[in-house]
Amino acid sequence: METYQTWLRLFELQRYYSWVVDRFHISTRAYQLHTYQHDYDFHWLEERLVPLGFRLVFLKRSPESFASAREERLKVSGNPSQYDDLNVFIEEQKLIKRLVSESLLPSLELDISDNNIPDAVEKIADWMEQTGGLYMN
Repeated sequence: METYQTWLRLFELQRYYSWVVDRFHISTRAYQLHTYQHDYDFHWLEERLVPLGFRLVFLKRSPESFASAREERLKVSGNPSQYDDLNVFIEEQKLIKRLVSESLLPSLELDISDNNIPDAVEKIADWMEQTGGLYMN
């Protein structure tokens, strides 16, 4: 928790910076729930992230698209065996979806099954603009 407190304090001190934070507290909750059946309470963290304008973008894919995504990952993976059982990723995605739905942060759920990254970037930027996420109030 001390690490999250440190990150949060940094975000508060640099409130006019733009941040992209990958795999933050939602991933920690998912890992702890899946591995140890323990759910850490990050409500305090989200309560302080909301006034800073933080948002969640949840990129998901259809279960059928995991096989083609696996082929792309194998080209760059240092541990290809982690992709042997795609059901692990499908179940993890379900858990993360639930955790995102429980979040206090505004969130966008975006399907990237088609691997169209330029389109996804445009949709995220549009959503950020529409919801006031590009500028501090």
